[in-house]
Amino acid sequence: MLSSEDILRLFLPSWLFDHFELEKYSQDSSRIDVYLSEKKLMPEGEPDALISYGFTDYSTVQDFPVKGKAVYLHLRRRKWLNKDTEEIISRQFDINYEGTRLTKEFVAFLKESNRK
Repeated sequence: MLSSEDILRLFLPSWLFDHFELEKYSQDSSRIDVYLSEKKLMPEGEPDALISYGFTDYSTVQDFPVKGKAVYLHLRRRKWLNKDTEEIISRQFDINYEGTRLTKEFVAFLKESNRK
């Protein structure tokens, strides 16, 4: 039997689960909300002095609709504290199309649809 995460993997961008873990999801008659938190993986190229320091607030982007329902991804990135410099850093993910709250893949699809 497939888990909820296995089913969501069929519909959501594949790279998403490389970096994020499913927290929860909910749905109603018009929308599906998927909540994801960044995995606790040390950022590459950063010093060993980093420690996990909580999460950012959720940012929300809209992805492809599923079965006529809008799909909203609520993503929260991990914050890291550099113990040496006391600087707080977070990874930046290239998820949404510039100037929108839509995933890049969804915008590319919409642009292609408008050309036809």
